[in-house]
Amino acid sequence: MVTGISNNSRQDSKFKKIDLCIRDTNMLNVRKMAKLLNIDVIGCPYQEQNDKGIIYRVNERPSTTTDYRYLVVANNLEQLISSSFQPNLVVVKDFEKLKSFIRKGKYRSRIALEVLISDIRYQEGSKVGKWFREITDLYRFSKRSGCQFILSSGANSVWEMVSAQCFESIMKFCKIPPRTYWEDLEEWLGLQDRPRISHA
Repeated sequence: MVTGISNNSRQDSKFKKIDLCIRDTNMLNVRKMAKLLNIDVIGCPYQEQNDKGIIYRVNERPSTTTDYRYLVVANNLEQLISSSFQPNLVVVKDFEKLKSFIRKGKYRSRIALEVLISDIRYQEGSKVGKWFREITDLYRFSKRSGCQFILSSGANSVWEMVSAQCFESIMKFCKIPPRTYWEDLEEWLGLQDRPRISHA
């Protein structure tokens, strides 16, 4: 039995563990903490010093190709109303409003719907329970509608960063297969990179 667990652990380690929303800008500390928490890929606000090992969150698409990875982020649903604004992901605050918006065909498929764990960090029990139910529902909705579901920490400091094990515990509680989630997310990120990286 011990051998079987060890084999599964080695298989799971092949998949990159990803946290696309860490707001702390001290990259040295973030990288150290990410290593301790078994997080392989991190996403942070864009900074002047580019790091090819980071996926940057930007508010608008750069006018030229870049030598770094980035995602254009919509922080609210209202931004999607503009036909000229084409983000890679939208941060979900109002679950029902977002689902209604996409059901009406007002936005393209394959956009990512990102949920932040930081949104419930200081909430009372009843709201946390509702959040878990909504996560389960949103994941299923994402699968049906062709969107990419993303679960991120939303950490404002390294002390709020979330371990890969904690991410997977939340996924399992919400009936999200961790292995499928990591595979799908890595594939989706690869698709976002192709048209814009100048030195891939």
